[in-house]
Amino acid sequence: MNDHEHEPLEEGALDAWEPQLPPADFADRVMSGIGDTSLVSRVPAEQAPPATNVIQLRSRSRWRGAAMAVAAMVAIAAAVFVKVDTTPLHGEAIAADHRVEVAIGGNGKARAKAVLEPGAHVTWDGDLVTQSDGDVFYRVEPGGTFRVHTPAGDVDVLGTCFSVKVRGGGQERSGDMQKRDMKSGVVGAALSAMAFVAVYEGKVAVSHASEHVDLAAGESAQIGPEGATKSTSADLGKKAFDEKVAAQGSDPVSVANGNLVSQVQDYKQRLEALAAQKADVEKKLDATEKKLASATDGGPPRNRSEYELDSEDWADLAKRGKIKYRTPCLKADSATTTDKLSALGLSAEDGAVLKGAYGRSYDRIWGMVRPLCLQALGTSEAIVDKIGVNQCIHLVYDLASQADRDGTSEAHIQVAEIRAGIRPEPPADKQPATMKMMLALTGEQGAFESDLAKTFGPEEAHRVAWSDDICVSNNSWGTAPRGSKK
Repeated sequence: MNDHEHEPLEEGALDAWEPQLPPADFADRVMSGIGDTSLVSRVPAEQAPPATNVIQLRSRSRWRGAAMAVAAMVAIAAAVFVKVDTTPLHGEAIAADHRVEVAIGGNGKARAKAVLEPGAHVTWDGDLVTQSDGDVFYRVEPGGTFRVHTPAGDVDVLGTCFSVKVRGGGQERSGDMQKRDMKSGVVGAALSAMAFVAVYEGKVAVSHASEHVDLAAGESAQIGPEGATKSTSADLGKKAFDEKVAAQGSDPVSVANGNLVSQVQDYKQRLEALAAQKADVEKKLDATEKKLASATDGGPPRNRSEYELDSEDWADLAKRGKIKYRTPCLKADSATTTDKLSALGLSAEDGAVLKGAYGRSYDRIWGMVRPLCLQALGTSEAIVDKIGVNQCIHLVYDLASQADRDGTSEAHIQVAEIRAGIRPEPPADKQPATMKMMLALTGEQGAFESDLAKTFGPEEAHRVAWSDDICVSNNSWGTAPRGSKK
């Protein structure tokens, strides 16, 4: 005990100080300075709780004085380090080939400690942590919500000790984790990503999409494409998780899905490369066909859209092995902006009617295309939903053409003849996939117009549906005429 006397601190003088943990190696440096460190032994890493340097003293009675000295110095260090906290608000940590410990927290205060095992990767923005891969142990001090975001789901805590294992999220790094769609080309990774959460102290909330489970100490949960599964035993939960990860790595379905993603990307690149060329060709074709129509037999120019076809138009297309069709835009919000409504001469109330018709048109098209896409690709519903209606239309058509080129060519002709009234429409269960899709697409504009007519009346509905200012998609599909060389 010191002989020096100190004046008592003013009441409340320490209230503004937040005690901070000393550096991770502080105890080591203290012990090395007070005597023989041979009396200190470390617990092997595999037996020690994560993120702690566990020290055992062999003779408590003999070294009680040393232990008290360590405790005193630790307490002093806690006060000394209060004003030296340099925890960054934003950061990133990658554990390459050894364990890494980082401090995390908002407003420059260390709210949490994270211990990354080799292969782990985290970024953080205040109290929001993004863990894209690997194993990480967290100790979070009580306070506001602290969230760990993974490719498979989120973990929300208020103050606790827990660990998170992420598998299958390695292709999603930093900000890219939010781009889980075909544009980022990581659908396969996002769909197969899994995470395992084990709680040692306190409680956490684990969420995946609309599913939500609460975990207490000793419990665990697995989150992945199938949702969130809770286990009352952390050990059993970890075993099930490891077995599932191992099985996924050799699952032929996973491999096939990965190949499918590559194929879809290839189709997407080809479609994007041809987009500008297609638009230019369609523009030239439109101008040429208008000139041709106005010059035919010296008659008056065509006074309707080239995609507003009558029976004669369809009969002519059948001879040429072609179909043409117009469909409403699939995104109702972009199709009913104030500018679009103004150009169409419609009010905001009319816009609500138009938006509803667009939505029902989308439901009809996707309701027809989605099962055809599932059948053609032979994959999961989740992947088909990621691909979307526009690309599914092209994939169904392209795959059918590859499998049966002559049959697809004949479908063009027969659909045009059905629309011309030359042949009857076969029963739905007798229609091949391409015919079923072409019949639905060539008839959708008429269904859209009929929907509008329920509110606007026939004449106004026709004007709006075929206006040059409405948001639509015009398409022409061609093949060789029947009997010609392909």
